[in-house]
Formats: sequence, structure tokens, C-alpha cells
Amino acid sequence: MIIYKYNKMSKLLLLTKKQLHTKCEELGIIKYKSKNKKDLINLIELKDKIEDKIEDKIENKIENKIEDKIEDKIENKIENKIEDLYSKEILLECYYVHKNYVSQRKTILNNLKISFRLPSIPEDISENLIKFMIHKYGDISSNWSCKTGDLLSSIEGKQECKCFTSDGPISFTPSSNWDIIYFLDARNWIDNYFILYRVDLKKNSEAWNNLPISKTQTFQDQCKQGRRPRINWKSLKPHIEKYSIKIFDGNINDIL
Repeated sequence: MIIYKYNKMSKLLLLTKKQLHTKCEELGIIKYKSKNKKDLINLIELKDKIEDKIEDKIENKIENKIEDKIEDKIENKIENKIEDLYSKEILLECYYVHKNYVSQRKTILNNLKISFRLPSIPEDISENLIKFMIHKYGDISSNWSCKTGDLLSSIEGKQECKCFTSDGPISFTPSSNWDIIYFLDARNWIDNYFILYRVDLKKNSEAWNNLPISKTQTFQDQCKQGRRPRINWKSLKPHIEKYSIKIFDGNINDIL
């Protein structure tokens, strides 16, 4: 640094007064014409020091911004990588607790000769069933412990999960977003039998938004009205057939 300053001053000393005037003009220094050579050199050096400080501040700000962005990205990755504690063992336990409850209710109400609708599968069970089916399919990054959405995959992004246990309508939240959507056909779940469809359509895709929900309205129409679009699997399936593949067809024991 000392050598640099010495070299800079040496160069200024070699300049003529006229050349120093030109240097002052280039640096935007005013009221220099009446100054002697020594004062001109001092003015130029002072201007250089000020500019160096400004440049250092700008560089520090840029470096700090870059460092902050890197830190934010690291923090976001850490936050998003929440440990998924919903293991196969927990899923199996929750699944059979729910199944036994439904089976007992079914027995009691059948004995009373009362018709009733079977309770649906709780979301934590259905979403984790889908998660482990996706793992079996090959994407082991699919994670249930995510801040938004049903599942989060480092390969597919946000994975929306829809499970249906009857021929009734499947409902959708207007504000939800996804990168890919999965449909779990659990109409025979009481016999431990499931089919999972992977539908490669984003929520904001044209094909999805134009899905006919009624004779006069599309999926997007009802979302704009703040309504929950509802459509049964029989009506939905033909419209998404070309984007859909069956990735699981079997017994719960095949994944657990």
C-alpha cells in the first residue's frame, strides 16, 4: 500500500502544471487554476482518497449483499430440509388404528341396520401413503414435513395429494398451488388395496385451468369466484388421461 502511494505521488510529481490541470478536470475538481503545483497534487490525492473510500463502501455493500443472499439461501435450504419423522412404522400404526375404528363402526351400524357413509382416510395417513408409494416409484426425496403443500420433492417440487374413498366429488382449494398432482384411488382401502395416479400438470397450466367442472364453468372460473371446484373421478379421469400414469397398483404391504 505504501509503495503504491509512493508510486502514485512520483507520477504526479513528474507531471507539468498543465497536465495536472487536465487531471483535475478529469476528476471533476473545481477552482484549481489558481493553485500551485504542490496544491494541485494535494487536491488530486485528496480526490483519489475520497473516491477510494466510496469505492470501498460500494464494494463492501455489494459483498455484504452477496453474503446475505448466500446466507439466506443456506437458511432456506436448512428450513426446507425439515426432518420427516412420519416413518413407515408410524404410518402402519395410524393406518390400522383408523381401520379398526371404521371396521368397528361398520359392524355396529350394520347390526343396527343403519345405512351410513364410511369416514374418509385422515390426510396425514393418505399423504404418507402417497409419499411411500412415490418412494417406491423412485423419488425418495418426497417429504411430508414441508412448510407449504402436501409433499415436497427436490425432483418434482410441490406435490399435491388427493385421496378419494368413494365415487363422490373430489374438492380443491382455490388458493393451493402445485407442480405435480397425485390421485390416490382408495375406494377399496378397507381391503388394503390402492391405486396411485401421477398427473403431470401444474396448477397454473392451461390444460388444468380449462378442466370443465360444470356445463358452463372451468376449474379456473370457479377459482376466480373463490369457490372450491368439485369433480368426481369418473368425470375427471378422461380429461387428464394423457397426462396421467399409474405408478402404484397393489396392497399396502407392498410399500410398508
